[in-house]
Amino acid sequence: MDKRKLLGTLVLSTAAAAMLAATFPPPTSLVAQSASGAGTDTSAAIADANWSDNVTITLNAEEDTFRYQSDGLPASGPADAYLVPEDPSTMPFNDDPPESFFTLSGDEIQETPIDTTITTEPVLAATPTATDLGQIGVAIDGARIFNDYEDRERQVVALNDNVIHDHAAFVDECNGHPLGDGTTYHYHGVPLCISDEIDQEGTHSFMIGVLQDGFPVYADQGLDGSTVTNADLDECGGHIEATPEFPDGIYHYHLTADEAPYSIDCYAGEVEVAARGGRPDFGAVAETLGISEAELVEALGDGPPDFEAASEALGISVEELRQALPPPPGQ
Repeated sequence: MDKRKLLGTLVLSTAAAAMLAATFPPPTSLVAQSASGAGTDTSAAIADANWSDNVTITLNAEEDTFRYQSDGLPASGPADAYLVPEDPSTMPFNDDPPESFFTLSGDEIQETPIDTTITTEPVLAATPTATDLGQIGVAIDGARIFNDYEDRERQVVALNDNVIHDHAAFVDECNGHPLGDGTTYHYHGVPLCISDEIDQEGTHSFMIGVLQDGFPVYADQGLDGSTVTNADLDECGGHIEATPEFPDGIYHYHLTADEAPYSIDCYAGEVEVAARGGRPDFGAVAETLGISEAELVEALGDGPPDFEAASEALGISVEELRQALPPPPGQ
């Protein structure tokens, strides 16, 4: 597949705009860190990261945040085809026959824009917060990072349920896939199309993204290039040590390849509910539908939404409801 250069546009809200150089190996910003995880300033590393050319980064020094905007597509491009279950409720899919799936062409993968604001002053929380389904972070190549699961019950790990039929896979070789309608491409594990491009033998991985709590994310190379496994990490998939961008140490996450969890199952840092990316903005959806947020939440319930029942309760069509809400996982 043709690859776009991992280069993005950086817009400084308090300075002139600057175009970052697209060179490999990735840069190694010298950013001092507090080993406690408090008082961390990631802004220099964010400015110096190799964002792809479909990503725009806007640093806001006054609010200690950065704004990430992209078209939502991976810089390497999608696979030629993806396997999609006809009925997502049958997960796990490993035992489903070939006729239970349809094939989605790579040409059918759609742009699904990302526009999120993330802190550049991440702080470790007293208690971790579980990640939900949906966007939990952003990658330097323009795509989303999801947690491990395909279901809210956290029983079905996407990478362990990777079905392949007739050269089409549920999850591609980069450990990503779209939703079944071709939108919202995302990674469930080490994004190999990024790490294979930027990581070097014998060194720690370079930053491949940022989680919604502001802490950076890396592939599975630790100090001296050793392979990082889940046994080396805390319950959220992170630890404190030096990285190329933070030589004095920082709390950071690793996506792993040895066994589940391959992605991040909880935020170690403080994160606002609205910034988690795992649930839709019910207020905005309710406004679109012309109903109250309370009515929408009550109609949808706590589990997987029953669109027929919800549409009847709200007095709107199923089609209107589906269009207003993000599609459920696997669809």
